[in-house]
Amino acid sequence: MSIRTRIALAAALTSVVATAAVGLVAYRITSDRLAEAVDRSLVEAGSVAVDVVAKGGRLPERSSLDRYPVQTVLADGTVVATTFERTVELTSVERELIGSRGRTSFRTAEVGRHDYRIRAVGFPNGVALVGRDLRENNEVLEGLRTRIAALVAAVAVLAAAAGSLVAGRITGGLRRLTATAETVEATGDLAVDMPEDSARDEVGRLTTAFRRMLDALERSRADQARLVQDAGHELRTPLTSLRTNLDMLDRYGDLDAATRQEIIDALRDEARELTVLVNEIVDVASGQRDDTDPVEVVVGEVIAPVIERVAQRTGRVVTLTADDSRVMVRPAALARAVSNLIDNAAKFDSSTAPIEVVVDTGRVSVADRGPGVPAADRDRIFERFHRADTA
Repeated sequence: MSIRTRIALAAALTSVVATAAVGLVAYRITSDRLAEAVDRSLVEAGSVAVDVVAKGGRLPERSSLDRYPVQTVLADGTVVATTFERTVELTSVERELIGSRGRTSFRTAEVGRHDYRIRAVGFPNGVALVGRDLRENNEVLEGLRTRIAALVAAVAVLAAAAGSLVAGRITGGLRRLTATAETVEATGDLAVDMPEDSARDEVGRLTTAFRRMLDALERSRADQARLVQDAGHELRTPLTSLRTNLDMLDRYGDLDAATRQEIIDALRDEARELTVLVNEIVDVASGQRDDTDPVEVVVGEVIAPVIERVAQRTGRVVTLTADDSRVMVRPAALARAVSNLIDNAAKFDSSTAPIEVVVDTGRVSVADRGPGVPAADRDRIFERFHRADTA
């Protein structure tokens, strides 16, 4: 069952329950008020009947009691007169009223083919029964029941229609999101056209979040593609050098010891660079990040071991001039950043001059005599694996 149908049914059911409850209360109140009105009229009519009976013993042919059937019964059980459709049998409660004055009782009974509300009034020598035909009341209540039922049905239909309309507007965005998700699943294309949803409700926010999610996935896919392309480009250089040096060793077996050692050292360097590149690619692809909390460190103490390792690996002279400045950093990230700078300096500085590292008031500078970074490539200085064409 769709959400739209569920909302429509829920709206209809809620409206039906509410309308039925209101109708039931209105019906009960109306019924009670009609019963009270009947009982009040029987009280007045009973007083008149007792007066009439007390004076003459019999009911006149025409009086104010014409609307109220009356039956008088003497103490010995003789029915003096009755204007009911048939004689009404006394109940035990009504027999106890014989010979009393002012005591009364009420009951509802079927007399003939109709229901009557009957009030019994005792007098010294008997009891008088005064009735009121309930057909009028029953017709009013029956009409009220019919109207309530019709109203409940009409409200249910209107509520279902309104609920369906509202649900259609609410679920329209959900249907569009579903269609978009199915399109992405079928085609794998994240650059799908999604209509704008200016609503500020939950569906509108969901649509906006879904669009942003697709944009983020598209950027992530583009980043992955660029990563693969850049990494492939970076890997070709050391791989080509490795292949070239291996061919040299294979083709020229009579190389002198110095040349052979130079080629072997070059192979080690290229293998080391390949290892570094592969590790970087794995870190980027796996989304690994240094989540350790920053701590206060002496900058010179963190980068001194880095300089020593690079100098041993590259054979270059690297000097360090550092003050006692302290900064809040992640030590591993700082060491990696300085290591990248010194590695690049050693790689692209073809001179024999020392690489100079200076720490001054928390600022780290790495100076070399390489070609520098062309102005056109400086905006891309922080892109992973990017290398200028002049490198």
